Amino acid sequence: MIIWSGRGILSILVLLISLVLFISVLGQHYFHYAISLAFFGTGVFSWVMGRKWNSGEGKILVDQKTGQEFLVKPNHSIFWIKMQYWGPVFIILGLLLMFIMGH
Repeated sequence: MIIWSGRGILSILVLLISLVLFISVLGQHYFHYAISLAFFGTGVFSWVMGRKWNSGEGKILVDQKTGQEFLVKPNHSIFWIKMQYWGPVFIILGLLLMFIMGH
């Protein structure tokens, strides 16, 4: 089960779509390159878009009954980890997979 918040699920969807595209374009002979490229691309996407989407200053909401103020910030995450932090994880996984599968 995948737990996400906001647009965090897009990192997983981009990974799955890019896996299908790279494997279909590069073919079975370059399977390990296709997987690595999919992880690299998803890492870049997650880093750039996560920083953009999670960088908002947030909004202050006031509870009408108590008058208490709450700061609500954007949260786009997967498994409680913000999207931009998944970027380096996907890139490192891409490097590891290229090294492991390439030998």
